[in-house]
Amino acid sequence: MSRALLCVLIVPGLLGVENLCAAENPRAVSLVVDRPLGRAARHGLATLQSALQVKGWIEQSVASLDAAAGEIVVVAGTVPGNGAAVRTLLETGGAAPPAAEALAVRNTAWRGKPMLILCGADDRGLMYAALDTAERVGWSTTPSDPFREVHDVQEQPYVRDRSLSVYTMNRAYWESRFYDEVYWTRYFDMLAVNRFNRFLIVFGYENGGFLAPPYPYFFDTPGFPNVHMADLTREQQRRNLAALNRLIELAHERGVAVGVGIWDHIYRAGVQAGGIEWAGEYRDRPIPGTVQGVTAENLNAYTLAALKEFLTAIPGLDEVQFRIHEESGLKREEMDTFWREVFQMAQRVKPGMLFEARAKGTPDSVINTALSLGMNLRVETKYWMEQMGMPFHPTHINPNDQRNRRHGYADLLRYPKRFDINWRLWNGGTTRVLLWADPDYVRRYSASTFLYDSAIWDVQEPLATKMEAQRPDAKPFELIPAKYRYYDYEFERYWHFFQVWGRLGYNPTTPPELWRHEFQRRFGAAAAPHVEAGLHRASQVLPYIVASVYPYGLFPTTRGWAERQSLGATLAAYAGNTGSDVQQFESFKDAADRILAGGVTPRRTPEATSRWFDGTADAIQAEIDRAEKSIGENRGNEFDSTMTDLRILAGLARFHARRSIAALHYNLYKSAGDVKELDDAIAGERAAIGAWRWIVDAAGDRYTFDLAMGARRFDLSGHWRDELAKLEQGFSELAQERRGMDASQPPRKPVPKAAAPSDSDPPKVVCERIPRASPAQPLRIVANVTDPSGVASVRLRYRHVTQFEDYETLEMQPMSEPGMYAATVPGDFFVPQWDFMYFIEAIDKAGNGVMWPDLAKEMPYVIVKLDRNAP
Repeated sequence: MSRALLCVLIVPGLLGVENLCAAENPRAVSLVVDRPLGRAARHGLATLQSALQVKGWIEQSVASLDAAAGEIVVVAGTVPGNGAAVRTLLETGGAAPPAAEALAVRNTAWRGKPMLILCGADDRGLMYAALDTAERVGWSTTPSDPFREVHDVQEQPYVRDRSLSVYTMNRAYWESRFYDEVYWTRYFDMLAVNRFNRFLIVFGYENGGFLAPPYPYFFDTPGFPNVHMADLTREQQRRNLAALNRLIELAHERGVAVGVGIWDHIYRAGVQAGGIEWAGEYRDRPIPGTVQGVTAENLNAYTLAALKEFLTAIPGLDEVQFRIHEESGLKREEMDTFWREVFQMAQRVKPGMLFEARAKGTPDSVINTALSLGMNLRVETKYWMEQMGMPFHPTHINPNDQRNRRHGYADLLRYPKRFDINWRLWNGGTTRVLLWADPDYVRRYSASTFLYDSAIWDVQEPLATKMEAQRPDAKPFELIPAKYRYYDYEFERYWHFFQVWGRLGYNPTTPPELWRHEFQRRFGAAAAPHVEAGLHRASQVLPYIVASVYPYGLFPTTRGWAERQSLGATLAAYAGNTGSDVQQFESFKDAADRILAGGVTPRRTPEATSRWFDGTADAIQAEIDRAEKSIGENRGNEFDSTMTDLRILAGLARFHARRSIAALHYNLYKSAGDVKELDDAIAGERAAIGAWRWIVDAAGDRYTFDLAMGARRFDLSGHWRDELAKLEQGFSELAQERRGMDASQPPRKPVPKAAAPSDSDPPKVVCERIPRASPAQPLRIVANVTDPSGVASVRLRYRHVTQFEDYETLEMQPMSEPGMYAATVPGDFFVPQWDFMYFIEAIDKAGNGVMWPDLAKEMPYVIVKLDRNAP
């Protein structure tokens, strides 16, 4: 289509280029646009304009569709506009986008000419269509055909709200970004193109009192002259308020709603201090950046006046999230009155605004008050405690927190349903600095948010905890030394993280070509597939560590860090770890007890966990080798940085493979007194430390040696080499324990030595999932279970969909048909208040066990919805 003319009708002045068809032999591009369009749609079309200009096309507006004289016509609009876009879409056999944020792109013909139709159900939908088209224009290698890579598509959101949250844990780091309009322009450009539709700024989270509460950071509240933020001037307040309003404006221009989390209402230290070790230096003077003057006496009155001013002074705000419980500074006896008054005022000032209550520690009385006032309320809860576990709600959370609302959905999923749930993944405590992107994880995670009909999630930005708990005078660190850097802003190195979360959250069937083009652009066609495969496989490591071998005491984001901590400076400490889904993974201690008792288990054993880690490390290393061979002499800083991260993650997998076995032998030694088991434990620990030494070598100097990602007293700053010194010290102590022991001394208990199994495969379970049940009616569950060694037992495990309960057990009985087993849950178990869930455990006569469904492939249990409207 040499010297082609592309003419499109546009709103005059929308793209800033008019009347250009008169130029000699131009390639002209415009848009047929419905009027009026919102800011988000205009942003999308402006981005498309820029992409076309890069390809050598210019724009012209014409008066009507009939006046389009070019060889290609493009029309764009929204369903409410009921203009040319909808009409031509329907006339050419397309369907109008049916739901909020939905879109249609259609490559068709009109009067013998090629025509591209961009149609959105609303402004966001049209923006998404235009941004996707702009990206595909960039892929085209045919200058005369900029839309060569644009295909017909009809999409609508899978997850309704796809939110990214950021934290203001340190004033210096926050303000290094807060005032930078270029930073936020790029940031929200990235969120828009990846289809995030919400953005949450959290004020106050274990931050030593900064923004606790946030109001004095932006203004003084009339009537409260003694309430102020230390070391803050009126001019700085005005700047802060202007910066926040501008940030919201930039987000809205890109279709992103903005909320703030007001997590602290009065600063009373304790957990709010975030484990800072330097607070004692400020006993006789205010800590810089803290709020002075809020007391128990004026708490309610000040909060009501300040929050009213806040909601008024920031008119574009879309949402407020409140931390309700004691960690917000409130005492339990203050809560009911405080929240009743706050909710009443908020409902008067901003009726209909979305308010979120964080579930942890929130009493029903507070939720009931908000709902009785007619507030637009939803409840936000942690998905997998405060770390990034597997992409399903834990089968069984740690018993220490089983009967409170600290971690998970707890007892919130009661019926009749009164509110939606926002499922927040606390990935910021796990994936703090290393690259992460796993498309399958995001697909499975998004599917799991449909629990309780609440397709809503929030993830934390990479580097979420950067500078948390650092001294007020500390300068923000640079993540990567300048000689290795390849980006302007640190968030830009995590481009694939934002891609998989945003695009697959919007549409889990988004084609991989979306990111493969980007991998090829960055790493070349030969190396790109191996970089991609290596990163996707390496991204499985950290969630598996958290699920299988993580110590429960490190579950707060402000305590644990799977990327850099060994999870036990000594083998004895590591051997006490339990993992975080105690139903799926057998702990080291439980495994030792089972072996000594000659028992069997359907759970994943430490040996199986070790094999998984080893196999994953091998797979990552294989992709590293292929990528390095493919790229040859064309490697650059981004490639080297990516390979560094993949090596570290492979090393972590290898470390936990070796240490899992060492921990099992150590527990056998402690229980049985067999010195040979201690020797095996020492050998395993030596190999594990070797793997950690390999991690240190892989990291080298490519990251700063002081990664200040949290409180130093909790070992959340520093480098992998710091952990190596602790491991070596622990190993010396372990070796010292062994010296002088007599290996010929008989153990207290004999440790059974397993013979090489003739059958190491677990039973095969096939079961039809039951989607619905009726209250008060018994439910029969049937499974086909087979194994060459014979089936020893089949058990049905079930409970209501509340984490406060343990699982009930029914032995599934063999039926007359070979391989078929059945059990019936009694009708009185099915009560309208709860949905129902179940899974199956099977063990063969060779001692192999399995749980169905398989967590490696799907959610490892079946959720059965009760048909509450049945007669």
